[in-house]
Amino acid sequence: MLLVDVLPAEVLAAALLFCLPLRRRRFFPLRAAGTALLLMALPFVLPLGMLSELLQGDSARLAYTLLYSLLSYLIGAAFVLACCAVSVREALYCATCAYLTQHFTYCLHRFLRPGMDTAAAETYDVWYLLIYGAAYALAYVLFARRLVAGKRYDIRLSHSLGTMAGALSVALVLSAVAQHLESRGGSLYPVCLLYAMFCCFYVLWAQVGQCRRLALQHELDVQQQLWLKHKDQFEMTAENVELINRKCHDLKHQIAALKQISDQSQRDATIRSLEESVMIYDSIVETGNHILDTILTEKSLLCEARGITLTCVADGACLSFLEAVDLYTLFGNALDNAIEHVSALEDVERRTIAVSVFSRADLVFIQLENYYSGPLEFDDGLPISRKARDGYHGFGLKSVRHTAERYGGFLTLQTEGDIFLLRVTIPRYREC
Repeated sequence: MLLVDVLPAEVLAAALLFCLPLRRRRFFPLRAAGTALLLMALPFVLPLGMLSELLQGDSARLAYTLLYSLLSYLIGAAFVLACCAVSVREALYCATCAYLTQHFTYCLHRFLRPGMDTAAAETYDVWYLLIYGAAYALAYVLFARRLVAGKRYDIRLSHSLGTMAGALSVALVLSAVAQHLESRGGSLYPVCLLYAMFCCFYVLWAQVGQCRRLALQHELDVQQQLWLKHKDQFEMTAENVELINRKCHDLKHQIAALKQISDQSQRDATIRSLEESVMIYDSIVETGNHILDTILTEKSLLCEARGITLTCVADGACLSFLEAVDLYTLFGNALDNAIEHVSALEDVERRTIAVSVFSRADLVFIQLENYYSGPLEFDDGLPISRKARDGYHGFGLKSVRHTAERYGGFLTLQTEGDIFLLRVTIPRYREC
């Protein structure tokens, strides 16, 4: 049937609309064209035509239509996954939005042109292109652009996937039943088309509203986190200033003592002491990323004040695709967590933190290792902070995990003996 032959193409066109605002993989135009051609050939490779010949009766036709619709939906999801830097859940979410758009447009086309036979080639003429073009453009403006934040779908939107899929299933089944009624001379077909259109539009519009509410909630969470961070920032700045003042005070007395020393051996010993005093400036880190250098230098001064050894081997250039705020969220919170653990250790030699940043293929790895003592309690896969202030304990690592997921990555926490290992893995994609 011509109807089912054009269905994958319509779904792919709608999926392309929802792909445009996302973070795209390299060579996106070539990927999109090649993947579309490959997926368009899939229905002809599968024995669906033979299946339609074997099935008889109206119920068999309904089952065949729904099966073909499911295949078209999966084709849309595969297209999104192949062309965009998104997770599987985000690809399914995007495909659901695309299918809702396609089904809304199909119902609109059938409602505006009730006398056209969907199995006839003349149905797909200039009016068909105008209706689909206008509806898809409207869907891009109203939905596709507004559902994306930071060139990604918020991972928390995945919980609405079930509602959207349920609404789409009801609309598809209702349309298939209405089409069956129309073939028998029923008068409910236009009413069912209007209901399916309303259902698809309402669900998409509800997703836009939910996206706005999530954005406001996230902004509120950030404000609450910043309020808690202000005190930490002040304390850290005070410790750094105190450290520098102490070093300067020591330098002043050592220089004064050096002027009075005539013995060469004592002079050499004093000079070595002076060199140790200015070792604070070795806390300046150079990784090839200015923002990362600033973060690591700030934390190095804090570690120096607390007697913690911080070592770093980092290729900062491979993090150039990350936003400045996201860099600070990842490293600032991860280092704060490590500093909290090692500060509680009685053995001074175990107060060490090792930071490494490297890339392999199209993956970037951020890894922190530190010693810890005592049992760790976990909540939702994250260790509970010892500070546990105002119910926001563990908020830092939640921010790390959320930031990693926004870029299509993930956070891994594990222990090996008395060593705590934090690793963030993020795919490094470049836009076309």
